[in-house]
Amino acid sequence: MGVAAVLALGLLGEGGATDVASASAATITTSGGTTAAEPAAKQRGLRFAPAAKTVEAYGYDGYVYLDSGVWMGAYGEGYEFWAKRDKASAPVTLTKTVIRGDKRTTTKAAAAIVDGLNGFKRALTVKVADAKGNVLIKRTRSLCLGESDRQRVEPTGHTEPVYPSFCGGSWFTKSSVFGIEQGWAARLDTFFELETTRKNLRMTVTISDPVADFLGLPANGRSVSQRVKVIDECEMWECAEVGRELMGEPTEGFSTLAEGEPSVREERRQAHTGSTHSNHRDTAGSNHRTNLFTLGDEGTEHGGDHPSLGQAGAKPSNKKPAKETLPDLVSVPAWQIGTEKDGRVTRLTFNAHEWNAGPGPLVVEGFRRGSSETMDAYQFFYRDGKEVSSTKTGTMEYHDAPEHDHWHFLDFASYELVKPDGSLVTTSGKQSWCLAPTDPVDLTVPGATWRPEATGLDSTCGDRSALWLREVLPVGWGDTYSQYQTQAFNLAGVRNGTYQIRITVNPNGNLHERTKSNNVSLRTVVLGGKPGARTVRVPPYEGVDTEVAIDER
Repeated sequence: MGVAAVLALGLLGEGGATDVASASAATITTSGGTTAAEPAAKQRGLRFAPAAKTVEAYGYDGYVYLDSGVWMGAYGEGYEFWAKRDKASAPVTLTKTVIRGDKRTTTKAAAAIVDGLNGFKRALTVKVADAKGNVLIKRTRSLCLGESDRQRVEPTGHTEPVYPSFCGGSWFTKSSVFGIEQGWAARLDTFFELETTRKNLRMTVTISDPVADFLGLPANGRSVSQRVKVIDECEMWECAEVGRELMGEPTEGFSTLAEGEPSVREERRQAHTGSTHSNHRDTAGSNHRTNLFTLGDEGTEHGGDHPSLGQAGAKPSNKKPAKETLPDLVSVPAWQIGTEKDGRVTRLTFNAHEWNAGPGPLVVEGFRRGSSETMDAYQFFYRDGKEVSSTKTGTMEYHDAPEHDHWHFLDFASYELVKPDGSLVTTSGKQSWCLAPTDPVDLTVPGATWRPEATGLDSTCGDRSALWLREVLPVGWGDTYSQYQTQAFNLAGVRNGTYQIRITVNPNGNLHERTKSNNVSLRTVVLGGKPGARTVRVPPYEGVDTEVAIDER
């Protein structure tokens, strides 16, 4: 096991997930400062589920990296949260649904405790003190009940998680869903990086009273305190090796990390803070863990595109697919628009995003033509998780280029810079795609897939030797690409003035879908400056400035 892997495992705390059953050893601190035994797991409702009385943190170079190992468990009933808005500038409404058997009880949260699509506002407070009680750090952050790390805590619970493993979204996300299934626990986001050399610490995790009231936490179960034992990394590993893993080995004043590649420290931070899906990351294969356990006891409204095991493939047909099996491909306006200079060339950069509003998943598979670097592409159609038909829909080609080296589906979308009257000015160099669900857009539409990684329909981009591959956009999800370098608009010969970025999904009509009425989006940009120093101004869209970070609005 590499050093980086060991460092990451260390953050799980003493005992990690295996100690969930021994949660009763932890101490619950009441608002009055007294302590009480942890509530019995048989009590119905949401309860703290700390993994151990003592957790281990890891120190290096004057910093301590620590995580409480505290979980929130749902005992005897499940909790489902929907965060929705009508448009980017509209306020988000958040509802809680308590699921007890077949009974569902829904309650709307007060606006004051809602943090947009991210969950509950200023609901989770983490305080770290030394052995003498001196507070070293106290931070409050949003609370998402449903992060990626979940564990089963009751044998009667679901066999697998049902809900997405994140909260939040992009400017154009209409709804998000999160929750804790009955019989499961979600690890709370309590990762911290603290500058200190002290070895014995105490961490206290608290849920704010307004949010605790809404969640139904008992008055004596809103805070949990644990001892933190700090282990010096250099006592376990050669210190120089630890430094290289955390920071990259310096060479002539520069890090060995590739440009844009996060350090191990940054990867650990992202892993514990739930960084959103912001960019499409090209890979030579699927990063998803194929999980062949269905979630059928929640019905087929969500996750209904799970393929049945061992079913016979459908024969290709020229017949029009059934309407209920079709996707609905939607183009989202460009955002995060800017300029970049490459030598004497100035380009207009932007993010592009297309998503599937359903009710059917978009499934495209490629089959290689002999030894050529071309595949015949087929679109497959599913009903109730079963493949029912397919039809030829175009081609895939191997993209032999830096940071790609995999197969792309041709003609999924087109990116054009046009004048206000619609006349073409220039096009993007991006003409092919490896489709994959990178961002949720609306997880409440009929047929939405909450956990794409659990459906068995994973996207893979393949390598040069591939004979076959599958690219998928589940219902409710989209694929974001950042257009830069040769994929951006070359502004040579483009005068200053007002233009529009026109994004068209399914431009040639090769893909079958429910409607083409929402396939085109336009975003106004105003170019200025002079050669070598071009500028761009982007007017707000639907009343919001999408050119700042989503968490800075």
